[in-house]
Amino acid sequence: MIRTLADHFEVAAGLASGISRYAAGLGLDVDPIARACGLDPQRFTNFNERISLDRLCRYMEALALIAGDDTFGLKSVAGFEKGSSGPFGYGLMNAPTVRDFLMFFGRNMSKVSETRICTLEIGARAAHFEWTYSPLILHRDQYVDMGLVQGFNLLRVFLGDDINRVKLELERKKPINTNYHKQLLTQNVSFNAPVNAMIIPAEFLGRNNPDADPRLFEIMSMQMDAMQASRTDIADPVVAIKLQVAENLADNTPTLASEAERLGMSPRTLQRRLTDAGTSMQAIIDECRKEMAERLLSETTLTLSSISYKLGFSAPAAFTRSAIRWFGMTPSQYRKENLRGREAR
Repeated sequence: MIRTLADHFEVAAGLASGISRYAAGLGLDVDPIARACGLDPQRFTNFNERISLDRLCRYMEALALIAGDDTFGLKSVAGFEKGSSGPFGYGLMNAPTVRDFLMFFGRNMSKVSETRICTLEIGARAAHFEWTYSPLILHRDQYVDMGLVQGFNLLRVFLGDDINRVKLELERKKPINTNYHKQLLTQNVSFNAPVNAMIIPAEFLGRNNPDADPRLFEIMSMQMDAMQASRTDIADPVVAIKLQVAENLADNTPTLASEAERLGMSPRTLQRRLTDAGTSMQAIIDECRKEMAERLLSETTLTLSSISYKLGFSAPAAFTRSAIRWFGMTPSQYRKENLRGREAR
């Protein structure tokens, strides 16, 4: 299967093991579904391996669709074994206080599952934790739900019924039935937010964990601190620029000058390195737009004008011209052809 830009974002392979275990318990034949999503089921039990976050998210969405349950991610936690996320999970389980829990979570979450935004602000009135993923990860509702249930199950040990005073704002579309989100997470949950956010009253930060092992927490903290950021190909300036461009098409498409500054080199040096690699800044932007267009047209129901905006075009007409050059047809024709091809399969 062709490696995409989204495949550069990775997650611990062991997470897929618990998801598969739960789905198999529902009677689903999980291995063919995993392979259809570009995943190798044999890698799921190796906790030292990492797999594509995008493909794991696709896998979860496919399982949710087949199961006919848009709360699949919430319920899939039933398939996880204790400590399935390794030192990260054991660290959270043994955090002495809510403050320790949050600081460990905020410091290490991006090492376990690569995020675009991951910030923790502790103020006088509340602790505010925000996170989101790359826009390249199109289908992540079930994955976010799964991670939240794991976190809230641990946080409930500290807070008990006060967990319902924790405020949760989610990017995901509001589910048909919100009862499971309120039951398994918090009564104080809302949807369609710009980013995921968890707000915990400051008065809870000193709450103790009755099950904590402070020494084990210290060891897990040291292990996580020693863990390197998982993305290694970022050293390649072409890959680094492609990811930066793809993630910022809708906001402020990077330029040669801005990328040279971000990468710590002169524009002339960057231009030379791109030329040596057989590409250019404009070619990279065009390539990223094409890949994103393919996915947004075939995998979402967004309007053509919305897709045009997400790709950074000044007007839908410019998107149409580019689509004809890329695909030999208009965006609407490309979408119809893909739909026809899926129905034929």
